[in-house]
Order: sequence, then structure tokens, then C-alpha cells
Amino acid sequence: MGGYEVYMWACEYPDEIDFIILMNSSYKTSGYRYAVARGIESIIEATDDFYKDVYNDSLSRTMVSINKMLYSNYFSKRSFQNMTNDEIDILMDNHAEEKLFMDIYDFKLQNDSILNYNLEDKLSNIKAKTLVIAPKDDLYFSKEFDILPLKDMIADCEIQIFDLSDEYYEGNIDFAEFSNILYGFLKNFD
Repeated sequence: MGGYEVYMWACEYPDEIDFIILMNSSYKTSGYRYAVARGIESIIEATDDFYKDVYNDSLSRTMVSINKMLYSNYFSKRSFQNMTNDEIDILMDNHAEEKLFMDIYDFKLQNDSILNYNLEDKLSNIKAKTLVIAPKDDLYFSKEFDILPLKDMIADCEIQIFDLSDEYYEGNIDFAEFSNILYGFLKNFD
């Protein structure tokens, strides 16, 4: 959601922002992301207890199910192929447990706003120098549809694409490369 907000602020207040840095985000909800958000909407609305005044165990179980489904968006296809089913089970369960206390009503509000999110027609308003960092093989945010088109939509846009899938899965990300890119970008600003 942070990237969505950055795009919104840069579009709405172009004269107030000198630079923006985005990592793995998009300027609109479409395609796969839209299908996921609609699926989440259906799961929540199919939960009879959602419309009751008391927050109960059924709503918590619904949030666990949703977060297990959403976990599939955190890795590339290749990373998932490199994991065993047992590893996937452990990671999904840990993720769902971390999100267990997320309020379903807040989550529904957030999902509703994602369904209607589209700034494509406003991206040309952005005057800020823009750095976009993205993995090349992401399931949720597509390099082809979400990242590369920005070069033609934002006047001063630098794009850095990384092959992070194996490194992320193995826990061996070399953040020095990111640091160098960020430092090189930020040194132009006081």
C-alpha cells in the first residue's frame, strides 16, 4: 500500500515532491491483482459472521485463509518451484500467524480501495525524479505491465530491475547493490 500512496501523493501534489522511490508497486489495480482483490472480496462477503456485531473466531479463521492465499504473491514462480511443500507450508503458516490479529473490517476497507485504484491517467502529472526498483520475476507486480511502461508515463523515471528470486528465498540478498543505487539517486538531493 505504501507505493500506492507514493504514486497518489506524487500525482496530486507534483510541485511539492522532489523525488520518489518505489519498490515493487503499481499505479493501478488490473489483471491478476484485480482478480485477487475480487476473490478476497468474495471470501469476506461469504462469511456470514462478517455482518454481525461481534468479532468472533469465524472472522479470524477467514483472515488466516485470506493471508495464506495472499502469501503466494511474495515469491516468484521460480522460488516456489525451488521450495519443498513442507517449506511452503511452514512459510505460509508463519505468515498467516503474523497477520492473525489484523482486523477484517480494516482489511475489507483496504481491499475495497485496491479494487478502485487507478492512477494511469494522472501519472503524467508527476514532476518528481522517480526511482523504481522491482524484481524481474514477481507474481503480483509484473515487470511488463507495471514497471516498464512507467518510462513512457513519468517524465524523469529511472528503473532498476533485479533478479532476486533465488537470493530472497535463500536469504542471501546483497543489499550493497541496493545501497549503491539508492545513494547514487539520493546524492542529487540536499
